[in-house]
Amino acid sequence: MTSSPDPRRRLTSDELIAMFVAFLSIGGIFFWATRQPDSGFDFGSLFASTPQVAPSPGVVLPSPEPRGTGIAPSPANPQTLLPIPQIETTTAPQPTIQATVPPSPSAIGVVPSPTPNNLPNLVPSPTTPPSPGVAKGFTDVSADFWAAAYISELTRRGILGGFQDGSFKPNEPITRAQFASLIGKAFGKPKERQPLTFEDVPANYWARSSIDDAVQSGFMSGYAEGLFRPDQQIPLYQLQVALASGLNLKPPAAPDQTLAKFQDVGDLPKWAQGRVAAAVDSGIVTGFPSAQQLTPNRVATRADAAALLYQALVKEGRITPTK
Repeated sequence: MTSSPDPRRRLTSDELIAMFVAFLSIGGIFFWATRQPDSGFDFGSLFASTPQVAPSPGVVLPSPEPRGTGIAPSPANPQTLLPIPQIETTTAPQPTIQATVPPSPSAIGVVPSPTPNNLPNLVPSPTTPPSPGVAKGFTDVSADFWAAAYISELTRRGILGGFQDGSFKPNEPITRAQFASLIGKAFGKPKERQPLTFEDVPANYWARSSIDDAVQSGFMSGYAEGLFRPDQQIPLYQLQVALASGLNLKPPAAPDQTLAKFQDVGDLPKWAQGRVAAAVDSGIVTGFPSAQQLTPNRVATRADAAALLYQALVKEGRITPTK
């Protein structure tokens, strides 16, 4: 039986050298492993090794492309780089704006201002004055009607008109709005007054513009309460006052003497006597139904309006009366 070695035996020099070499090798390996960058010590790497595959001659492996950067990898051989093509920026030509130069004032036709020689004749003189007792084809105006000549002439001038049934209705009462319309057609005088607003004449009233013209040209006026009363029948004396006012007829120095020959002068309002006397002196008043009566408060008819307008146009020199 072999005896156990004595643990107290002293190691020989060869054993000590072997142990020193072993510890030195293990320490060197441990020191080398701990010095490797960004890697921990792995005992498996001491024994397992990845075989390195040698690249084929002439083949250059590209560097791996970083993910998510969108940058192309650089080639391994700089000498084989192709030149980077230059992108030619084409700038779209700017459109040429050609300014339109207005023609010189000399090239523009200028309408000359009206002069007294070229003013339009608003109511042209008739080539043939009306003959008494001649009516213009109205079924209800006989040749011997007292206002037939007046109606015929003013109808020919476009101032008066009949109805679709061929009648004129000479004895039909005339309203203030209708007379205002006739004034504008007969005279066309310039506006001398400021416009007035009447509560009973809306903007869409058929004679609104004619009423405005009659008021602004001085022929007619409204009432104190701000009304014009366009549909009201107009007394005969108011037609005479309107024409005398619009034509600026000067009242005589003694209106009472001028009106004294009329038997019904007392029926004429006091405020209207001066204007009516001026109309009588100028020949506008026709003396119908008699030369001794004014009948001032009688409702004026279409025939009355025709006679007064005709005489006023004669006074203005726009119509030459029949001798």
